Amino acid sequence: MEISGGMQDEIKAYLDGRFIGPTEACWKIFEFNMHGESPAVQRFPIYLPNEHYVNFHAHQTVNEVLARQNVEKTQLTTWFDYNSAHDDGLGFIYWQFPQHYTWNAKDKSWHPRRYARVIGRMYFVSPSKGEQFFL
Repeated sequence: MEISGGMQDEIKAYLDGRFIGPTEACWKIFEFNMHGESPAVQRFPIYLPNEHYVNFHAHQTVNEVLARQNVEKTQLTTWFDYNSAHDDGLGFIYWQFPQHYTWNAKDKSWHPRRYARVIGRMYFVSPSKGEQFFL
């Protein structure tokens, strides 16, 4: 399919060439899931002190972002806090924690899990980051 100027419309060519068979069409009509996602996988960030990601809007100033409540609380730091305050989580490594606890992003805290199975995975940490020791 050509558009003005002799250029090809690759998107239209792709859509015209897309074939949906009867099985896939019925599956989509009845709104069945196309693939399963069980158990869920939760990724855990890992970082050096004071190097975690902070989300903010473009109109916010640095002081506004830093003044937000709980800006320093992350999954990693609250995992340390939870283990220092409670004895029930001491047997679990950081990536094992979601199997037994849920992360509440709204109040940035861990709570014991009641149901559903989850697997925890940590992000990759590059060896070029090096190691830092704190006294």
